[in-house]
Amino acid sequence: MPTFLGIPLHGWIQMMIGAAVGGFFLVKYLVRPKRKNKNEYIIKDVHIIVGDGTELFRQNVYVKDGIIKEISQGELDTKTAQIIDGTDKTLMPGLIDCHVHIQGLNNRSDKDSDAFLYGTMPGIFKERILPYGITTVKDLCAPEHFIYKLRDEIRKGKITGPELLVTGPNFTAPDGHPANTLGKDNPWIRREMAIEVATPEQVSEGIDRLKQAGSDFLKFTYQGGDYWYFDEKLHINRLDKSLMQQIISEGREKGLKTTAHVFYKEDVQELLEAGIYGIEHGVLDTKLDPDDPIIKLWKDSGARFVPTVNAMTYEKEPTRLPNSLHNLKILYDAGIPIAMGTDNMFEMMGGDVEHRELAYYVEAGLTPMEAIVLATKNGAEHLGISYRKGLVRSGMEADLILLDEDPAKNIANMQFIDKVFLKGKLVFSQNVIQSYDIPAYTYPEGVSAMRYERTDGKEEQEVIVSDYADKQQIVRITYRDGSEWARDEYTVDSSLSAMKWHYSRPSDNTDITAEKQDGYIHMTGTFKGKAQDKTFKISDGLWYQMMDMAMPAFIASSEKEIVFYSIGTGDNRGAMGLGEFAAKKEGEETVTVNGVSCDCVKISFVLTVFSWAWKGLYWYDKKTGQMVQSGEQAGGTKKITYTLKELK
Repeated sequence: MPTFLGIPLHGWIQMMIGAAVGGFFLVKYLVRPKRKNKNEYIIKDVHIIVGDGTELFRQNVYVKDGIIKEISQGELDTKTAQIIDGTDKTLMPGLIDCHVHIQGLNNRSDKDSDAFLYGTMPGIFKERILPYGITTVKDLCAPEHFIYKLRDEIRKGKITGPELLVTGPNFTAPDGHPANTLGKDNPWIRREMAIEVATPEQVSEGIDRLKQAGSDFLKFTYQGGDYWYFDEKLHINRLDKSLMQQIISEGREKGLKTTAHVFYKEDVQELLEAGIYGIEHGVLDTKLDPDDPIIKLWKDSGARFVPTVNAMTYEKEPTRLPNSLHNLKILYDAGIPIAMGTDNMFEMMGGDVEHRELAYYVEAGLTPMEAIVLATKNGAEHLGISYRKGLVRSGMEADLILLDEDPAKNIANMQFIDKVFLKGKLVFSQNVIQSYDIPAYTYPEGVSAMRYERTDGKEEQEVIVSDYADKQQIVRITYRDGSEWARDEYTVDSSLSAMKWHYSRPSDNTDITAEKQDGYIHMTGTFKGKAQDKTFKISDGLWYQMMDMAMPAFIASSEKEIVFYSIGTGDNRGAMGLGEFAAKKEGEETVTVNGVSCDCVKISFVLTVFSWAWKGLYWYDKKTGQMVQSGEQAGGTKKITYTLKELK
């Protein structure tokens, strides 16, 4: 066989074939489509709220490995980035809440705390905090055993949650707050959340302990006297003034800034004179005048202010909310550095609290853009992290909110969040609101009204359905002491989902009208004399504003469980907000009401963000579909609240 350079011909042929095959695959590799990197994306053609009060339009934002790499109106030259369409959307920094409480009320041991940390906390962040765009928080008091562990787990990436800065337990006087409030009947909470100090030595020991644990700030309570702890009035002791001064000065010497819980003007003045870094809550016992000497003192001191206006909505002193709103605007106009804080308790509430806090800032007289700056740039400056957070700017961490509507035009648009990014990672993408196959419902022949009586005899309700067949209109009248107290008028579709609702309660100047159109509920009017103008996105979801009286349609369906929405009208924090509820068929029971036995379908309700705290129970007659009894269950206690008095 012929050879060349000592290699047989067939050897040359094999090498040539091998080279051709290798070359083919090399070319295929070089010209292959570039794989999109999930840690690299461009948000295209988006409106930007920078966070410092300025805006940019029609921008492309390039994010890689958690950092905003470039912002440009021109095309960005990268082949591996995913593309997110930002057309007609708004991009802004993640919200920074400088005053929250993550956990502490329901645990009584290290074991309870660990179970809450690993079993419950990830779900709270995923379902109730991150979807609202909250990407950084400062916890102002939490159990020592819990809070440092949580921070470490977030930093390691084992728990996905907002960046967490902490104070750890709070300094307080013996029998001060939180020792004699949160810890009154819970020794574990008292030990974990309060450092009760009566001597300089105890102060020094406490500061050293917190510094060693890695606290980011120090906090103490500077308030004494009567204190409302939920519905109980307690007495708390105020920290000695000399110890207050020591915490501030010694903390500063050891590299820790100090902030203080305070309600009264005189106490605020003493704190400012002592060189405090942060004022929490503020002056709540009086309205400040623009020329009040305390304002100059405040400005000269450089102290920062964290109002918690929304928390004042459940304070027992009725003047505190209006004082808080008034003083916020006075201090803002005076140039006092202010950062958003809410006093939100993550264990019990969701991120809508932060959105309501912003709405209160606008009610106080700030523009929506000014309110947003308090929750972004100012928050980052307050926490000492403005070099990496608080702005949509090249080089910053990509804590970002992408919205369908512009909150700088209307702060209520904060609710229309499409996506949330935490250090560049997508942690929330808008869920489609579920729709259900609920068949058309008709009331049984001969049923025109139902009348219900509260078991304590203080209230009756009459539900009139005589105009449902012709006009799809239903009226509910609530009577107290024999007189009409409130009236609901509903126009509903065939599934008993509301299309229009009018609610009037003359006793406290409440008159609300809401209407659903194109997947949105628009609500106007007054609630307790306060003007309302809100829009809620509901898409094809069920708006069961009648709540318990809408369940006959659900019972007639094949669905076992549904999610529905209702606007709150009570005295809690959910008032005038759109709440999400879940209703579930629990089986059948026989119920005796007024001597008559009824075979019933049992339905349970939970408010989805507080499913652990409350459950509503309702029984509906299988023959008529109408409710014959209702009740509620809190903890292990169940009670009946309403029973059917008359069906006509």
